[in-house]
Amino acid sequence: MAFTGDLEHLPIVDVIQLLNTTRKSGALTVRSDRGESKLIFSEGHIVSANHLNSSVSIGRVLRKMGVVSAEDLDLALEVQENAGESRKPLIGTLIEMGKVKQEEAHEGLKKLVQLVVVELVGWTVGTFTLETEAISASGQCSFEPGNMQQDIFLDAQMVLMDALRIFDEKQRDGSSKELIFTDEELVLGESEDLISQEDVSLVSSDGETLVPSGVGEITADDLGLEDLDKLEKKIPDVFRSIKIIDPSEIHRQKVSETLAAFSSDEKEQFVSFLMKYTEASPSAAGRERQAWGVVLFSSDELIAHSIMTMCKYEGAMVFSTAEEEDLDPIIDQYMLKKIVPVLIFDEPDLSDGRQSLENITRIRQQKREKYPQLSVVQLASEDNYRFILQSYNDGVKAVFPKPSKEISTDTFVADSMSFFETLLSYTKSFFSEQDQQMHRSLKDSALELQELSDAPDISFAMLSFVAERFERSLTFIVRDGELMAERGIGIKGDKSEGVSPPMKFSIPLSKSSAFSIAVERGEVFYGECDDEVLREHLFREIGEAKNSTILLLPMKRRGKTIALTYADFGQKEPALVQLDELVIFASQAGLVLENSNYRRQLERSS
Repeated sequence: MAFTGDLEHLPIVDVIQLLNTTRKSGALTVRSDRGESKLIFSEGHIVSANHLNSSVSIGRVLRKMGVVSAEDLDLALEVQENAGESRKPLIGTLIEMGKVKQEEAHEGLKKLVQLVVVELVGWTVGTFTLETEAISASGQCSFEPGNMQQDIFLDAQMVLMDALRIFDEKQRDGSSKELIFTDEELVLGESEDLISQEDVSLVSSDGETLVPSGVGEITADDLGLEDLDKLEKKIPDVFRSIKIIDPSEIHRQKVSETLAAFSSDEKEQFVSFLMKYTEASPSAAGRERQAWGVVLFSSDELIAHSIMTMCKYEGAMVFSTAEEEDLDPIIDQYMLKKIVPVLIFDEPDLSDGRQSLENITRIRQQKREKYPQLSVVQLASEDNYRFILQSYNDGVKAVFPKPSKEISTDTFVADSMSFFETLLSYTKSFFSEQDQQMHRSLKDSALELQELSDAPDISFAMLSFVAERFERSLTFIVRDGELMAERGIGIKGDKSEGVSPPMKFSIPLSKSSAFSIAVERGEVFYGECDDEVLREHLFREIGEAKNSTILLLPMKRRGKTIALTYADFGQKEPALVQLDELVIFASQAGLVLENSNYRRQLERSS
């Protein structure tokens, strides 16, 4: 398993774009309580799809288009079945056999994928998993990623744009209902034709079909299947297009796969454990806040499934991946939501190069340098004490002993349940403790701020507040076309030496830079910066920092930036920074300054 997440946190549109830009190959499985659909990717292109409704398949789309006969389709499926490890997607098999032309196959695949994507775009609840191992596109087709190369593939971005266009046209009134197929709208004829003139409708959560005013139905014409009314139609006596998925069955399947050597009683015990984090929902407030998140770097499916289940229950934003290149896009998604996640690394695995000790150590260091606000937690075998000590020495926040199937076979299930509960408890308490510390610090500093009235004193309070979290900090006053450097802490020496006098050098705002953008927009900047103005004007005066992560914190009055506080970590490694408290304090400082000026104006006029 390479990449797993929740649609609530990363919509399907973003997922498809991510897989396209990172040129992923594998099967993207999207699940909700109604069932699952699949999109098969080869180097970022879509090569096959499997709809929520099992009757919607590429073979039947091609049949309905009239480009392949039932006999040819059966023959192609037989060739697939006998192909073994060299098995290819059905559409590629049909082309190789000369049963369909390339342009016909391309059009058929496009229609099928549009049906799948239009369906998925409306899903706001569910999970997704990208599997890069052996892929099962349907019950009739499974193949290896290396054998997915074929002449017929779709540009994922173009498919997405077309699907969004169709979806938006049918959602003109802003309805949030999800587009799904109903039993009556999918027709199985004797010749295996599939879609009626009413392809898609709006369906409520209780299954009632709804067609809001102003919203048309997605018809056969929308997808280029306008001759459907000429086809013979027959609805079977028993047919379910939507399969309601029992969460316990999902857990049971995953446990059976990952704990195959254990007894049925032990498996059921673990399923019951997972169901505690599935059946009941946490408090509504916890779900709405979503102030914490977890990123798991692991190829262990039991760990990934368990942590995903438990964190989702607690309302946390959680993703799991086993691929190094996935980490930055995932972490960036958290940052966009103003969430600083805990990054959990699984223990080293000699059989998996991605999880080797060297790779884990290297990746940990890279992520701490690029995202200094991240906290890292490491999982490790309890007997691997050298790695545990090394992890702490590398700045890991905590190391958790991971149960071993080989060492503690008799108690593994019980040990695992205790392990997951403890890890979840620690992660929750870690964020709770951070919040409490932030609130205490912010409250005390804000109370001190209320006693101030002069602009120099308020800007110095800002400087001092920032200096508690960074090694070097410096106040700039905004003047016409430039920033003038004032007092600093940790600039001329260690920050324990106190405040330096005004430095009086300037930084131009005429050139586009992180400084000019922060001043113009009045927005905080925190992250890596390789700015020409930073190097040529600031570092030339105060020396270059060891790490490229910097802070630019504006203080505004009446919506205009009047001062800018700069900070970095000097010659030390980046530490965890709660950006929210800095933004709140700067906003409070601006309000105090405005109130002070307003009082002075009243005093003068009285």
